[in-house]
Amino acid sequence: MVAIMVSKDEVVQAMERLNTALAESHPNSDTARYVRQTLKNLTNSDGVAFTGTLQTFFNMAPSIKVSDNFAFSETEKALWDKVFSFKQLGSNLWGASL
Repeated sequence: MVAIMVSKDEVVQAMERLNTALAESHPNSDTARYVRQTLKNLTNSDGVAFTGTLQTFFNMAPSIKVSDNFAFSETEKALWDKVFSFKQLGSNLWGASL
């Protein structure tokens, strides 16, 4: 098995881009608030705390988004998909250089 190396910065940058897009289009939505809070938590955590925060986001964010009942723009969908692409790395077992 080959470990895919992903830096904390890469994950945080993807979340920052998603946060910016949601803040512009849906600033008062629960989804935007949750992304903003998760970004803050990710920025302030490392190691297992970082991967745990990210895994919690992967578990909770889809439900929060559905409850908001709005459609993403193409850009927002691409940014959301980019963030969720990190989920494929295997939660706490992925080879991140954190």
